[in-house]
Amino acid sequence: MTTRRSWGASVGLMLGLGLLGAASATAAQERTQLEAFVTGFPAELASRTRDASLPRLLSGGDEAAYFNMRASEFLPTAILPVRQPVMPLATAIEPRIGEISAETMNFGEMTLDEYLALPESYVQSFIVIHDGRIVFEAYPRMRPEDHHLWMSNAKVTASLVIDLLIEEGRIDENETLGTYIPEFVGTPTGDVTVRDALDMTTGLNSDENPETRADPNSIAIRTFNAEFGMPHDGAPERLIDVLKDAEPVREAGEAFQYASATTQLLVYLAEAVEGKRWPDTFDERVWSKIGAEAPFQVHLTPDGVAIAHGLVSSNLRDLARFGMLYTPSWTEIATEQVVSDAMIRRIRESVRSTDFFLGGYNGPAFQAIFDDDTMLSNSRQWDIVWPDGDMWKGGLMTQGLYVSPDRDLVIAYFSVNVGDRSIDRFLRPIATSDLLNGGD
Repeated sequence: MTTRRSWGASVGLMLGLGLLGAASATAAQERTQLEAFVTGFPAELASRTRDASLPRLLSGGDEAAYFNMRASEFLPTAILPVRQPVMPLATAIEPRIGEISAETMNFGEMTLDEYLALPESYVQSFIVIHDGRIVFEAYPRMRPEDHHLWMSNAKVTASLVIDLLIEEGRIDENETLGTYIPEFVGTPTGDVTVRDALDMTTGLNSDENPETRADPNSIAIRTFNAEFGMPHDGAPERLIDVLKDAEPVREAGEAFQYASATTQLLVYLAEAVEGKRWPDTFDERVWSKIGAEAPFQVHLTPDGVAIAHGLVSSNLRDLARFGMLYTPSWTEIATEQVVSDAMIRRIRESVRSTDFFLGGYNGPAFQAIFDDDTMLSNSRQWDIVWPDGDMWKGGLMTQGLYVSPDRDLVIAYFSVNVGDRSIDRFLRPIATSDLLNGGD
C-alpha cells in the first residue's frame, strides 16, 4: 500500500461520513456493483487496492470492498482459531420480516426485501436471530463463509473484556487509567477514569468531529496514522505515544465524545492488567467459549497492538454469535456464560442522560441516522441504548450489531456503503414488530 503524507485529514473525513451517514464524499464516483465480487475479486482490483491510499480503502468504492474482505493482506493479523466444535444455528425462517418497511434516506419508503435487493444499497448480508434461531437471513452481495471487517462494531469487544475484569475485581471502574497503565502516569490520559473511557466521555481532545477530522495534527488523525504505520511529521509514531499526547478540552463526564482513540485506551488497560496481548485475552475469555464457524481475525498495528476499535474480521453468523452472548440464547452458541446479567444491567443502568448524549457532535448524528429521538444515550462503547433496553453498535461503511436481551433478538449486517445508512432504519421496526413479539 502506497504511503501518502496527505492522507490524514481525508481519512478522518471518510471515517466521519461513513459512521454518521452524511452525504457521501464519493457519491460522484462510479463504482462496481458488489454483485460482481461475490465469487471473488479480479486480479487488477487486488493490485490497485494494494496501491491505494488509506482514504480510498475507507471511502466505500471498489478498493474499500476489497479491503473489507481481505484486511489480513494489509495489516499484521492475529488468528484466533475455532476451539470448540461448531454449534450450528437452528432455523425457523419468517419471510414476512422481509415485508417490514422503513423510510430510507435516499429511496423513499421500502420494504426490507426491496432495500436488500437494491444494488445501490450495497448491503452484503443481513441476519436476524430470535430465540436462538435464524428467522431471516440474506446474502445478496457476499458468501456466507466470507470474512468481513466489523469496523466499529468491534468496540464492544473491548468493553466486554474490561467488564469481565471489573466483574472479577481486577479493575475498579472508578479508578484512573494511570492506576493500571504506568506509561499514562503524569499525563491527562492517565487521569481519565475507567468509567469515563468506557462511556467515551474522557474530556480529552481525541474525539472525532468535523474539526478534528479536518486537522492532520489532531489526536484522532494521528491515531489512524499510527495504526497503519503512516508517517506524522515525517515519521511513524507508536499508538501509545499518540494517546499520551491528548489534552483536556472539557470536564470528563460532561458530554459524549465519540473517539476510536478512547477504545484503544481499553486495549492498553486490559493488557496492563492481564499481562497478556489483547488477542490472547479475548481468545481465552470470549472467543474460545463460542462454537464459531471460522477463525476470528484481529488486525494489529505495526508494533502488534490489537486495533479493537474497528479492525477485526469474521463471517456474519459469527458476528451474530458474538451478539447472542448478550441474550438468553447464549446457551445455543457458547460452552459457558460470558456476559452475565450484571454486565447487561451495567450497560443499561449506567446510561447517562439524553442531554449528555446530545451534548457533543455524535449523539445528534445518531438520532439522524435512525430518524429517532427516543434513544436514551450511549453506554460502555454501545452507541445507543433505548428505553426498552435494546442496544446498537454501528461501524464505518454501514456495519451493525443490534441486540435486544429481553426479546432474545440479534440483528447483524455487513455493507460497503459510506453515503447511505438506511439499513439501520429497519432495526427498530423489526425488533418491535408483532412477528417477533407474539402477534400475527
